[in-house]
Amino acid sequence: MADLFLVRHGQTEFNVKNILQGWHDSPLTARGREQALATRAAFEDRGVTFDHVYSSPLGRARRTAELIVGEGRSIELVDDLREWHLGSLEGTSNREMPPQPWGDYPVAFGGESEAQFRARMVAALSRIMARPQHNCVLAVSHGSACQEFLEYVTGGGEQPDNGAVLHFGYCDGAFSLLDW
Repeated sequence: MADLFLVRHGQTEFNVKNILQGWHDSPLTARGREQALATRAAFEDRGVTFDHVYSSPLGRARRTAELIVGEGRSIELVDDLREWHLGSLEGTSNREMPPQPWGDYPVAFGGESEAQFRARMVAALSRIMARPQHNCVLAVSHGSACQEFLEYVTGGGEQPDNGAVLHFGYCDGAFSLLDW
């Protein structure tokens, strides 16, 4: 069985201000950088070493990945690991959103449906894990992206906190949640 460690990026300035990010970007806060470094230390303490590292191309995820694996380590950027595209809702207040699940709500604003988003995440992580010699993989993504993948695997779950690590097993095309 192969291991997939799916990590939500560290806290950003938009997270603190309750602003919807989606494909918009916001830099990590000092706390967000600390979260990434704490994740790095936890992996080191457990002797976890990655044979491959992937990240959403958005700066907050990419920077989190860099802090976890260290400068100079190869990180493959994968567009399909981006956050839920929310169209013109991006950059607006989180407080104005209806309660989740959002379903098709973002479509009216030029975003993607929840089904499209989930399919994108599942396909991306399935393609990554099906590659040869992918025995211990780090993938850094986003809150809703992690939640949608978690719901795909387990049938439920809430959005993980910034810096959270979800540990999945992968065998013969199937994922299982091992630890959170």
